[in-house]
Amino acid sequence: MAEYSNDEERLLAIVDFFKHYRNLILSILISISAIGVGVYGIKYTQDSKNSSAAIVYSKWIEVISNEENNIINDNESFNILINEYASTGFAQLAMLKKASALASNSQLDESKAYFEDLIDNSSGFFGNPLVNKMSRVSLARILIAESNYVDALNSIESLMTGSDPLVNELAGDALAGQKKNILAIDQYNLARDLYDDDASKNIIVMKLNNIQQVL
Repeated sequence: MAEYSNDEERLLAIVDFFKHYRNLILSILISISAIGVGVYGIKYTQDSKNSSAAIVYSKWIEVISNEENNIINDNESFNILINEYASTGFAQLAMLKKASALASNSQLDESKAYFEDLIDNSSGFFGNPLVNKMSRVSLARILIAESNYVDALNSIESLMTGSDPLVNELAGDALAGQKKNILAIDQYNLARDLYDDDASKNIIVMKLNNIQQVL
């Protein structure tokens, strides 16, 4: 678990996370745009909401492309998307973009609210597993930096049986924050085995060493 000497360092860690994983977020957004939205269209071919949401989403994209500090600004098209078309892939894609942008801009309370709404809206049989996972991981990262370890662990608990090393690393952070060191070590070891780059493995080794010093 990372240690922070003050609130400023804690905040910078959150911002750095979203900046560091910007490429991952962008690749997920591209996947959702190219594939996920299409899947939603197939599921709801009889539902005119998707075609209407697509029009509103296009208007929103056009507007934010021409604004300073674009995504985080209030926007009528965005409000229509999340209020009238929240179940559509277009609305969820817009919310994911905005929530990530808010976190990168240190507006954490607003970001958490959007991620929580996304988790609710993307759950269930007709939900979007990719959006749901990204929202849970992003929310957990913010909660860990705020030392809210219980809620952080709850947000990613359903993902811990998968094979994503980032999920295991975050679970380790949350468990270490609760002083559940043996369980944290188990999660860190899983993450270390799953990561395929030396930089990430080295971070895990550092976290394991920090726990070993207090055992």
